[in-house]
Amino acid sequence: MIDNFIEKDILRRVKITYVLYECRQIKIGELAANMNTSFNTIKKDCQKIASKLEEEIVSYDISRSQLSFQFKPDVCCYDLVRKLYSDSLFLKVCYRCLLGKNNYTSIAEEEFISVTKVFNLKKKAERYFRQGLGLAPTGKIAFDDKLKVRYIYLTLWMRGIGVNELKNDLLFLKSERIAQDLGELLKNRLSKKSLHYLQYAIFLSIRRKETLPIDSEMIEFLKTGIIFNSVKTCFLQHGLEVDDANIAFVSFIYKNLPYNPENYRLIEMDYQYYRNRLIKNHPSVAQLIRNFEAAFDMTLLGEIEFEKPLMDLVYTTSLGLNDFLLNQYYFIDCNDYSIKEKISRIIQTWLKENISSNITMSESIILQFCHLVMPILKKGEKKKVTIIIVSKDEYSHMLFRNNIRKIISENYFFINDEIYYSMDDIPELFYNINCFIVCERCLMNQEKNFILPISINNLTNDLKDISNYIFTCVLTKQ
Repeated sequence: MIDNFIEKDILRRVKITYVLYECRQIKIGELAANMNTSFNTIKKDCQKIASKLEEEIVSYDISRSQLSFQFKPDVCCYDLVRKLYSDSLFLKVCYRCLLGKNNYTSIAEEEFISVTKVFNLKKKAERYFRQGLGLAPTGKIAFDDKLKVRYIYLTLWMRGIGVNELKNDLLFLKSERIAQDLGELLKNRLSKKSLHYLQYAIFLSIRRKETLPIDSEMIEFLKTGIIFNSVKTCFLQHGLEVDDANIAFVSFIYKNLPYNPENYRLIEMDYQYYRNRLIKNHPSVAQLIRNFEAAFDMTLLGEIEFEKPLMDLVYTTSLGLNDFLLNQYYFIDCNDYSIKEKISRIIQTWLKENISSNITMSESIILQFCHLVMPILKKGEKKKVTIIIVSKDEYSHMLFRNNIRKIISENYFFINDEIYYSMDDIPELFYNINCFIVCERCLMNQEKNFILPISINNLTNDLKDISNYIFTCVLTKQ
């Protein structure tokens, strides 16, 4: 949301820097078309970037048609964009207004600008606060919404605004140690950007001891999870007793951060854990995946590379975090814009039907999601047929699953990950899509063509019948 208010030239340079850091080399015309600006504007911006980031650049070249930037290997992209944001007068005025420092003359003197410019910037900041915080019943900006005010502090601090004033605060230093301990406890190798996010959130929770408007049901749900209890443990280890709402606030922020463990298996475990919690408690998320499957004619349910970014998107949006995050700008090829618009329509429709009719999503959020899921969506694979297994216990499921996997082709079929122990456990949506249900004989309570019997005692013959039936259906397109 704040991207709609930051000076356009600064925001443009930030976006260009993200692209240059990722690509190192890119055609000027392609970048100009992607960012909907002129060829010459891109070249001028790159000259400003080269000047501003001189200490972080090894070499660069701005030719007639191409850009080439080589940054120092020990410099992260987050450091670069923070330095660019530091030139934003709008962000500085926002921070002063948030602190209640509204004196026009002092702002003008400190920033070397006219009082008229300060007045215009302050009006712009007020528009941002109205949009970000909403209005109280009195008609004034709702600065009493403590949760959203914290999000705005994070928005500004993550862009490097006002952080220098905090560096001598002992609680600020303690927050960094707690953030590091939490990363170690949860086996997360936090990046510099993630560590800052977490440190700032922890600092707000221990410095601003205030009641936060977080739903009690949400807090109870979070208490059953790993993150909430890990945050609470870290606070107690540092001799801090923090209420549940503030622990929930830190949990919100942590869950938004990338999970960077030492082992890939931990990524899969984390994904399965949150997948089960999210889809079990929110069936509409499974429907959203089905909407994507229908739109792209693919099987996406159970695909980690699609479901993980989708779950993160749903999580941050449902908590109202998306409007306040510092999101990386991702370069999307102009040829893929039709896919991007298709993705956007699916998400926006689902959000309005399931979360809020007034919800909007920033361009950077959509681009980030597109960047992560386009590789799988662009494969153009035909939709796979789902196979659901119903078994009396985990051992039967394991036996049936492994044997069925040997007789099917992954080009046509996908075995659902959920374990069902009765026919009644199967969600209604599976009866309305193209799928096969393989059910242990002792559990069958109905007979339909797509419900195929299986048992341990007759496993060889059952597998033969299942193979013949489902492949006949595929070949005859039934």
